[in-house]
Amino acid sequence: MNRSKSRKIAMLSIYSALVCVATFIHVPIPGYKIYFNLGEGAIYTIALLFGGIAGGIAGGLGSALADLILGYPLWAPFTLIIKGTEGFVVGKIGRKNRTLALMIGPAIMIAGYASSAGLLYGMGAVPIEALTDIVQCSVGVLVAIPLVRVLHKSALEEKFNPHL
Repeated sequence: MNRSKSRKIAMLSIYSALVCVATFIHVPIPGYKIYFNLGEGAIYTIALLFGGIAGGIAGGLGSALADLILGYPLWAPFTLIIKGTEGFVVGKIGRKNRTLALMIGPAIMIAGYASSAGLLYGMGAVPIEALTDIVQCSVGVLVAIPLVRVLHKSALEEKFNPHL
């Protein structure tokens, strides 16, 4: 394996770990196996800085791993797909239009989890899941925007092209 490929794998592992750790900062919702967390901020930051592949892999793997570790294994397959898709889309669209990316990404996440909650727990869980996800995505956007500005400026000053 060449050095460049090894570096990309290492960086994707670090990004996934960052998402996992951010997701550990969570608040369980009583009565349902769902929780509010700070993982969205990490996913959006990684996706906007490093592109769709990094956002998709880190979002899907990091979040699904957190589900497994935190005791929500039923959610891990849903999370892998939903957060992976969300991170990929934010990273792809964000290269051209960050505002649009930060509208479509959360919409994917909210629709995906609300649908999954309805499937797993019944329609009564949908409004609770959707409300939690709206707050979670909003906090994620508010965290990511200043982080991306600072980190992107730093990357430009070092003449570093972070996209994988």
